[in-house]
Amino acid sequence: MDPDSEDAIHHEREIRIICVGAGASGLCLAYKLQRSFRRFKLTVRTLYLPSYIRWRTLLTGVQIYEKNEDVSGTWYENTYPGCACDIPAHNYVYTFEPKPDWPNVYASSRQLRQYFQEFCCKYDLIKYIKLRQKVLEARWAETERAWKLRVQDLTSGQCFDDTCDIFIYACGYLNHWVWPKIIGLDKYQGDLVHSANWDSRVELRNKKIGLIGNGSSAVQILTQIQPEVARLTHFIRSPLWIFPPIEGDQRTYTPQEIETFTSDPRYLLSLRKRNEATANSMFSLYLRNSVLQNQVRTLVTSNMKEDAGYAFPEGKLIPRYSVGCRRITPGPGYLKALTQENIDVVYQGVAALTREGCKLDNGQEKSLDVIICATGFDTSFRPRFPILGFDGKNLQDVWAGQPKSYLGIAAAGFPNLLMLLGPYSPVANGPIMCAIEAQADHILMLVDRYQTENIRSFCPKTVAVDDFADHVQSFMQHTVWTEGCRSGFKNNTVSDRIPTLWPGSTLHCLEALRELRADDWDIRYHGNRFAWLGNGISQTEFDPTSDLGYSIRDHDDSAFSSRGLRREILSRSGTQPARELHRRHQPDVVKL
Repeated sequence: MDPDSEDAIHHEREIRIICVGAGASGLCLAYKLQRSFRRFKLTVRTLYLPSYIRWRTLLTGVQIYEKNEDVSGTWYENTYPGCACDIPAHNYVYTFEPKPDWPNVYASSRQLRQYFQEFCCKYDLIKYIKLRQKVLEARWAETERAWKLRVQDLTSGQCFDDTCDIFIYACGYLNHWVWPKIIGLDKYQGDLVHSANWDSRVELRNKKIGLIGNGSSAVQILTQIQPEVARLTHFIRSPLWIFPPIEGDQRTYTPQEIETFTSDPRYLLSLRKRNEATANSMFSLYLRNSVLQNQVRTLVTSNMKEDAGYAFPEGKLIPRYSVGCRRITPGPGYLKALTQENIDVVYQGVAALTREGCKLDNGQEKSLDVIICATGFDTSFRPRFPILGFDGKNLQDVWAGQPKSYLGIAAAGFPNLLMLLGPYSPVANGPIMCAIEAQADHILMLVDRYQTENIRSFCPKTVAVDDFADHVQSFMQHTVWTEGCRSGFKNNTVSDRIPTLWPGSTLHCLEALRELRADDWDIRYHGNRFAWLGNGISQTEFDPTSDLGYSIRDHDDSAFSSRGLRREILSRSGTQPARELHRRHQPDVVKL
């Protein structure tokens, strides 16, 4: 009998993958799955499609469930006045998918939503996505080695079950907004809105507004609405570092600039690389007592005082904590807006809401027509729904205190579960889009092994997760993130948690994720672990168009065997002007 390709080495078995979330991470995953993988278990399904899509597809083995009516995640949900990305638009794109016609230096939420919609359409990704579907529970079935999901169709209200071999959680870092813990939220009779759940029907013009919080959202909202409101009271519990934007203040690109970006891809590439290099050169800012930290602190202090234009009360303008302890917030125009006649800055917290407004910590009462809570998100990383792994353990309970992950992409005790932007991802360490891609690539290394070997399940070893957590804790003691500031990196506490950030720069993360560390994983097989060797025939021999002599060549073009040389080739070492390297004051040198 002739050999069969399905019995040959590295046969690609059919698999089914379910992902939750169709934001930047979920769309990146769908694109990379489509680009690199071919064999999936096909199932028949129907689609709820947004208005800009005019067709439907019924067969797919990759399923993405999205609770919203459209793709783009946080950029679909956040629509507050002035909502924009504080990363230059030309760099808040997938590394391989530039957009030459961005209208502004910094893109609004609406423009970013359009970018992800266009990406979804261009690569035909909507066939993988089912909108208005809310996952209620995911449960690992050990006997079947599969994930069982309970899903609710938000259009019909009906619930149904689904099954997959690999389950991917891509719900994002800032996806669960929360009301502030203030007494009397239900007593206030005016309009109460949260920045991340904006109600566009609320009228702000000529009203008395209360703005609680002074993070990125509050900075953008205040700058946007200040000219039109009658009076705005801004409640600031602690000062904030206001950082100069990477590419200067917000402005509209001229038609000539957009034409140059469109007609000269090399020019656009040079701009993107310059922005990325600037962002990637700043990591030592986050290390305590570094030269860059001290230089930036002096510079930003001077810039803030100049922008403010007047003397703030002592200790109210310049934070005592280091630059970067809280998320760096660019705020062009914010400090000048605080000096306007219709702005009252209150340097204390809100003790309670009343029928007419609010009561301050000192007992003073304020009458307000609208209260805006720009108070952020639940950054505990606890999943939005129960995820039950080995022995029925719920990841919501496991991560109720200090979460533990493996490199930000997996959790011990939860087989065949992978995640994007999980705890200890580099969400504040530098550029984020390339980090999402690096996580997706690492995840797909595991998917590839699962598909081409006789693997039943894979899960990070508990010892590997614990060792990673210990390293993170040790590293964080040398960073500004563990200083006494209230931060989303610590789930909006001052010191109750270890910051859930990657222990290094974004480039450091990319390098760490470039290769799969199989020794960190508990991999279980169907039968003999070498059964994937099959019938002794190569898949190449079953390809009638392949070169059976591909190993013969006239020069050595193979990849270098050392990581160092591979890194130098990848980073184009020797091609850039020499720059000043990281410097630190000697008393606090990091030794890990």
